[in-house]
Order: sequence, then C-alpha cells, then structure tokens
Amino acid sequence: MSYLRRIFVGLGLCFVLSACTGAPAAVRSLEAPLAPLPSVTPVQTTSPQPAAVAIALPTAQTVVPTTTPQATVMPRIVLTADGPVTASMAQLNLSAEPYATLGDPNAPITVVEFADFGCEFCGRFHLLTFGAVKAEYIDTGKIYYVYKDLPVTSQHGALAAQAAECAGVQGQYWAMHDALFTEPRAWYGSAAGAQAQVQAAAVEVALNVGELEACIAAGSQTPNIDRNFAEAQALRIYGTPAFFINAKLLAGAHSAAVWREILDDELAALTAN
Repeated sequence: MSYLRRIFVGLGLCFVLSACTGAPAAVRSLEAPLAPLPSVTPVQTTSPQPAAVAIALPTAQTVVPTTTPQATVMPRIVLTADGPVTASMAQLNLSAEPYATLGDPNAPITVVEFADFGCEFCGRFHLLTFGAVKAEYIDTGKIYYVYKDLPVTSQHGALAAQAAECAGVQGQYWAMHDALFTEPRAWYGSAAGAQAQVQAAAVEVALNVGELEACIAAGSQTPNIDRNFAEAQALRIYGTPAFFINAKLLAGAHSAAVWREILDDELAALTAN
C-alpha cells in the first residue's frame, strides 16, 4: 500500500485563514527544541488579518531538520533523470519534478509550491495570483517554479494529482493542472463524480483519454506523489498552499502585491551579494 494510501484515511478538511490544512501525522518524541524554518510569511503585528500565517510552523513539540537552510542561495544545478535540482531544492532535500516545472532552472530564484487540487486557497492562488507571478517573474527568467502534490485536504485530491502527472506524460501537465483547479468541489464528492471531472478536464485539454485513464489505473505516477508527500512531512508542512522561495517558507495564499514585494526583496538581496 502506498504512503499516501496509508495516511489518507482520517485526514480532515479545515480552512484556516489563507490555507487549507489536514491532520498532521503523529510526530516523534521530542529530541531537542530547534528553530523553525526561515520564513518570509507576512505576520501582522497588530490584529490578525486574513493574510497572516496560514499553517502551523514547527514548534518545540515537533522535530525539524537539524540543518537549517541558508537564507539566500545562488543557482547551482544538479541534473537528474527526472529533471534539474537547484541549490535551494537540494538544501531542503527536495527531488526533481519530471513535468510540474516552469521557467529556467538557472533563474536566481527557485519557488517550490506544495498544494492540493481540492484546496480552496490553492485554487484561489492559481486563479487570482499565479498568472501575474508567471508573467512577471517566471516568463522573464527570474523564477524557476516547481509544483509538488500534497493532497491532504480533499477526498480525491490524490486522483487529481495522478491525473495531472499522467497528463504530463502526454506533454500537457500545465494545461491539465489549470483545468483541474477550476472545479475544486469535484474532489470532495463521490468517486464517480471525481472520475467524471478528470475525463471532462482531459477532453478540455485534448488529451488521449484512454491513455490517461490507463496511466492512472496503473499507478505509474503514484511513487512521485508519495515522494512529494514524504518531502512535505520531512519539512513539517501539513497544510496547503505552502511555498519555499529560495528555501524560505511562505505559508498560505497571498496577493500578487505581496508576492512582488517578497520576490523583489529577494532579487535585491541576491544582487547586493
């Protein structure tokens, strides 16, 4: 039984501020209180606002990696069978993605997103904010973007993740990715309804539906999704969306204006160094 299937039973749905969170797996006994991951998540100094920290960061009750990632990194590429691993990905022990990437891996900033196709706030980010980030930073060579599946909130999120990866086999990952985000309610209903939505999305992006269904049935992309999930667990990420911008955490869905501020600050810091 795959890693996802072992943990999937019992995960609940919960929307907290600007993120979707699932029930975390049981943590090991406390070894030592360690510092949280470096973060660029906006934190309100007065009354809480919707853009505040959206998912739980590591505390003294959890165990985080003993090696704290560097604050800023410059590109250094390692080529693997599944694609490039940038320096900041390596810092976080993240694997390459064969299909779910955009941009130039030599870009000064690597952004890694963990998300669930059924997460309301993940969908909000992709429908309202991602287009601006893509046009202004990915398409202009400033960001290498990596998407990783973390289906912890929706009942059929793992099916949607497999559908997207299997579409990648046909060279249509991002078209399928976008289509799957347009109907997030489909991933909370019946299995038949979820399957019907996968088929509808496949037709919409002109995939070979038979090949897609065979790929899903064979589970050929399940190991990659399981690996994504394990990587999120190792980083103590239990909610979505969660982003790592050159190894620094940005939790929750934020506006394009917030992204511009964070990314421009990162680019300025890299230039200064």
